[in-house]
Amino acid sequence: MLSLTTSIFGLVAVAPLVSAASQSNVLNKDVVIVGGGASGAYAAVRIRDDFGKSIALVEKESILGGHVDSYVDPQTGTPYDYGVKTFLDTGNATGFFDRFGIARGSSPTVPVTTEYIDFLTGETVNFTAPPMADQMSAMAKFLDIVEPWESLMQPSYTKFPVGDDIPSDLLLPYADFITKHGLQDAVPLMYQSTGLGLGNMAQETTLFVLQGFGASMARAMLGKQNMFVPASGRNQDLYDAVADSLHSDILYSSTVVRSKRSASGVSLTVQNHKTNETTVIHAKRLLLAIEPTASNMAPFDLDADEQAVFDKFVYSNEYTGLVDNRAFATNASYFNLPASAAPSNYLALPDPSFTARIDYFGGAHLFRVTVVGDQTLDAAGAKKLVQKDFDTLLEAGRLTESRKQELSWVDFSAHGPMHARVSVADVKDGYFKKLYGLQGGRSTWWTGGAFSVNFQTTLWEFDELLIPELLEGLN
Repeated sequence: MLSLTTSIFGLVAVAPLVSAASQSNVLNKDVVIVGGGASGAYAAVRIRDDFGKSIALVEKESILGGHVDSYVDPQTGTPYDYGVKTFLDTGNATGFFDRFGIARGSSPTVPVTTEYIDFLTGETVNFTAPPMADQMSAMAKFLDIVEPWESLMQPSYTKFPVGDDIPSDLLLPYADFITKHGLQDAVPLMYQSTGLGLGNMAQETTLFVLQGFGASMARAMLGKQNMFVPASGRNQDLYDAVADSLHSDILYSSTVVRSKRSASGVSLTVQNHKTNETTVIHAKRLLLAIEPTASNMAPFDLDADEQAVFDKFVYSNEYTGLVDNRAFATNASYFNLPASAAPSNYLALPDPSFTARIDYFGGAHLFRVTVVGDQTLDAAGAKKLVQKDFDTLLEAGRLTESRKQELSWVDFSAHGPMHARVSVADVKDGYFKKLYGLQGGRSTWWTGGAFSVNFQTTLWEFDELLIPELLEGLN
């Protein structure tokens, strides 16, 4: 770890940036955190309230919580969580809810009848999922195989081996891994829950599929690990409570526009995109809780080592939203599968970019839409894709109406980029040692899905490992 910030830092290192803001908009903090999703919000609470350090939390949205996405029907007041659906009971999960007085309950379920359709043609797919007993049997077998590897990947890759020491199964294409172990009957449940975020998971490397659906999800499906939500049915309640606690230490609707990072500390120029107000934050340590994509990292002047590591990542772009069109049948789920999936080819999955599913969500007529894209699919492209698929379903007679119409979006959220992954060659070459070797460089630490996994409570577990390192030697 690097040394303490010196007194020179406040006088020299950030002087060029001070002129960008009035003295009333200059903050001096122990730690500045960028990103108020699961990782950043949790770290902010722990660092400030439990370790006694001053913090500033920079969040681009007007609320905390990242991908939670809680919509409240203005007519009925009923909440609908169309982003994060549930929280896995791991690490300090229940403790974090309890400290904010958030009562816990079970995730509500809405009964639906699933129709499998090839969204490219609008034709139904004569697909039959395995009997539930067979799915659970295969899931138990899957858990027995992958659970011994769990500590290599979650909540971090710090113990991950290199070269020939890597379990060979982890480097197989997932379809080969599934076939090798006879786990085909578990695939529909894996894919339909969290596996679809990787796109065509059958073609992805097993190691990274296990980050989308691994041992913890298998335990949850088998009733061996609890899942819960706020008893209110609104997942955003947790992060609203965090926001109330952190209060004036949060800079909402704000992004970093430029920075200086050194072994002596960091200085960030932050702009509020609603008011255009600029704030300069001087801090001894920086915690980046955002995905290290090229666009996200542009203001942070990456050095050659950081750039070389992050350039290796490939991402999925995932979008979700709520629509309200009477053409969809109440209690119906429209699930996208290629024609080759019939009748029971469980490893035949669509290739990105695609609309994965459109599910009745409750209320008068709310349907949740899930879109999985490649690295090129932006929000506008995702909406265009869903409209195209909606038109196809209408024209093919799959819906209750056939008249052409525009999708009525009630709410929409961009979750991507996520599910960061690299090539097998890079994994064997010690990629994760290089990734974690960046921690602490130029007074900067990193958290979030690229360094852990895209489950909220597992990200909190990773923060627990990281925070003592970040704060080491900080007075």
